[in-house]
Amino acid sequence: MARTNDIPDFGAMVDKLKKDAVRYASRAGVNFFQDSFLDQGFTDAVYEAWVERKGDVDPGRKILIKSSVLMNSIEVFSSSMERIEFGSREAHAEIHNNGGTISIPLTAKSRKYFWFMYRATGKEMWKGLALTKKQKITVNMPKRQFIGHSEVFMEQLNDWLVRELDKRFKTL
Repeated sequence: MARTNDIPDFGAMVDKLKKDAVRYASRAGVNFFQDSFLDQGFTDAVYEAWVERKGDVDPGRKILIKSSVLMNSIEVFSSSMERIEFGSREAHAEIHNNGGTISIPLTAKSRKYFWFMYRATGKEMWKGLALTKKQKITVNMPKRQFIGHSEVFMEQLNDWLVRELDKRFKTL
């Protein structure tokens, strides 16, 4: 008489757990990095607040959030069992995340905008930009990291994995 095998298929359980972990980490990672915009800073081992805007022409608005395009552009570029790569395809994402210097050409269209803003706000800064003889302006963008390696996020993933292992073994 043949006896049924009561030993669970641990190989299949591990494969399912790996797939679930990649799916969970992908979604949790996007959420974690989007939270940087709401928190106004990035958390690696500790939270680091972003530098405030200079000459803030839109006080009360969160930094890097106007249309939420940059925040919502965070996605998973690639994922495998070994690695998940997050990023943004927005042209200005890298300069905001890493900081740096950019040169902006001053065109007739931009000067027209500066005059519009001067009339709308009465702020001399806009008049100065409209009247400047410069052909370009140079802007130093501070680093406002919103995506990258995070010890806190890795700990959260580890905690999820431990809870998930515990939950799945209890069902045996």
